[in-house]
Amino acid sequence: MRSLEFYADFLRSNQQVGSPDEAGPTNVKAFVTWGTAKGENVYRHFWAIRMYYEFKELATMVNTVQEWMEYLQNETRKLGEFPKVDKDSVKKLSVVGLKTVNQFLKAANTPAKLAAITDQSGATREAVLELFKLSQLSRLPGLKKVRGRLFYEAGLDTLESIAALEPEDIHSILKDFVERSGFEASVPTTDEAEVAVRMARFMPANLAD
Repeated sequence: MRSLEFYADFLRSNQQVGSPDEAGPTNVKAFVTWGTAKGENVYRHFWAIRMYYEFKELATMVNTVQEWMEYLQNETRKLGEFPKVDKDSVKKLSVVGLKTVNQFLKAANTPAKLAAITDQSGATREAVLELFKLSQLSRLPGLKKVRGRLFYEAGLDTLESIAALEPEDIHSILKDFVERSGFEASVPTTDEAEVAVRMARFMPANLAD
């Protein structure tokens, strides 16, 4: 398995860590930085690495790798890819250099900075707040486009609101919302909701900080 061997070689030669089992979150972050600088597709490597940690039942490392996988996807994901957002505000944010999800999250990691972005860009306050919430939701597995919009419109629009619930509650809330509103999206299974809850509870406020 090339990806796992590549990761293990990095740990031994660059981190003085004997095996993937002995690695920690800081080693994973270092792998992202190192691999990206070398032009490696770190996201692709992470599929095998995550599977390894799942097999070993190392929960913290599974969550750490998963978090970085979502982060790497958001490096290139454009704000305009979110469904039903204000395209004019997206264009205004693009003019001030905020085109991708990660660019936006890094620039808007405090309420004061979020307000400053609104003033600087000329985007509406409502659109900026909506984009911020959708961007935060996109840090969770599977909540990138339509399903992220489903969570948002159903009122599960922050990591904190998701982390506070049990998977069964998430499933029930979303099922009721779809039936009541006619929102066109598949309702996450309880297992899928469990992943969202687990990751929302695991994540810091902003990985990009």
